[in-house]
Amino acid sequence: MAGQLHNGPGMRAISVLFLITVLLLPGSLFAETPQAGINARGTVESAEISGIGEDEISQDIRDAVSRLAGQPFDQKTADDLVARIQAEKPEYTATTRLLPGDQADRVKVTFLLEKINPDFTEDENVNSRYLVERVEIQGYDESKLSQPIREEMKTLVGQKLDQDKARQILRRIDDELRPRYYVLRRVVKGSDRQYIVVVFDVRKIRWIPYVSKPTPRLLYHSKQNFSGAVTVPIPLGGGNRLFFGMVNDQDQLIERYAGFNLGFESTSVGTDRLGLALRYARYHDRWQPSTVLADPNGIYRERNNFEPTVTFAFDPRVRFTAGISLTELEMQYPEIHRAESNAATATLQFQNTWRTNDRQVHSLRTNYDFRSANHSLNSDFIYTRNFAEAQYLYSRSRRGNLILSFQGGHITGNAPLFERFNLGDSSTLRGWNKFDVAPAGGNRMIYGSIQYGFANTQGGLEINERPRVDFPIGFHVFYDTGVVGDRGGPMKARHSIGVGFGSATFSRFFVDVGFPIRSGKVTPLFMLGFRL
Repeated sequence: MAGQLHNGPGMRAISVLFLITVLLLPGSLFAETPQAGINARGTVESAEISGIGEDEISQDIRDAVSRLAGQPFDQKTADDLVARIQAEKPEYTATTRLLPGDQADRVKVTFLLEKINPDFTEDENVNSRYLVERVEIQGYDESKLSQPIREEMKTLVGQKLDQDKARQILRRIDDELRPRYYVLRRVVKGSDRQYIVVVFDVRKIRWIPYVSKPTPRLLYHSKQNFSGAVTVPIPLGGGNRLFFGMVNDQDQLIERYAGFNLGFESTSVGTDRLGLALRYARYHDRWQPSTVLADPNGIYRERNNFEPTVTFAFDPRVRFTAGISLTELEMQYPEIHRAESNAATATLQFQNTWRTNDRQVHSLRTNYDFRSANHSLNSDFIYTRNFAEAQYLYSRSRRGNLILSFQGGHITGNAPLFERFNLGDSSTLRGWNKFDVAPAGGNRMIYGSIQYGFANTQGGLEINERPRVDFPIGFHVFYDTGVVGDRGGPMKARHSIGVGFGSATFSRFFVDVGFPIRSGKVTPLFMLGFRL
């Protein structure tokens, strides 16, 4: 059985992973980039890069720009060069500018680089001293914006910069173009030192986000000690990347697992709607004595997993993912032996953020996860697992924020311990120790939470790695309740209350103190950390 490690999800997975990665690399050269909004014809008379020193850009890009001269102007080629320049110089905004040539059928091409806020401080009070020379829309055809928004943009011109009005215009553009685009506002120098240019930079939202597992985090729980994970991405361009990560965690699962994970992710395989991920992980596992006593035959010493998945995005808010999870376990009892847990997987995700007015923001995230292990996949564990979760956030500027969370799931059949549900960690049933609640987890679980934050919020959650709204740090209070256990066994609902300090969402910095609600002695639990 020991030889299966080399032929199972171990070396075979790594070989397949990097073979497919190499085959996919050429696709990064054909990545889609936002159109510059210019439809020009003619032969390129000259091509140059402006706004940056020649020695500050790579020779490859300089050569590619030079080769444009004498060729018919091609918008796709120009857009590809803009994307390459932007990737190499992220501190600049790159745009294509066309000027008439010396002859009617010729054009001059300039790739203009502008450093973000080159002459102006981020201090809004300073920028408000200058007159607005003009307002520009970059990355989107301005004529496609609604007439009321274009009229509002004109009211900024010739006046000192009104920050509140500029923010309001940004929100209106953002609301009109979502969910496919998001908008950033920049201020750059005008033609005279007394003037500035307000730029609304429209960018495409990534339809499929990178989802490296595990997400970077560092946590401390007074009963479960430290947990941590870090992921190092290696961008390949065109929405492709490799990643490598290390993890030592006892927060997410019943087991403490330590090891590494690596993989390849592509967020655009021929189209923004299609993504691909190949992930491999190898972990060594340790257990609490209470877990060993509760389920000695379920204990394993090593866990190796290979998981290929394909994701289809209906739009940036709704995604469906399907794949296979191949897991090999080194079981410890009654004697050391190998066991397979191979499951077909499917996940449906929805997330959205919307405003009812300038002060009120709503955010909703939902997720349904299905896993089925059976004999046709050569699995020793036969089970079906269903899990659903949702988080709703309501934010009112200067009034705080409200978060409602729900989780529920059930398992039929014989599932390995890493698939079983647990409550009582740094984000669920805060104030309880999961090894006191259900030391071996359960096949039934339901959980709910309500949290109110007192921070002076300005907006919502994120959509596909793009920060939709900023949540400053502040105080919050919470109430958690949940039940977990096995069907046919005793299932007792637990409750907890607590206070904390940190970000308004569960995905940032936090310091929480939770108090279990029970008869007898009440010992608070302390939790702190961050999740990115």
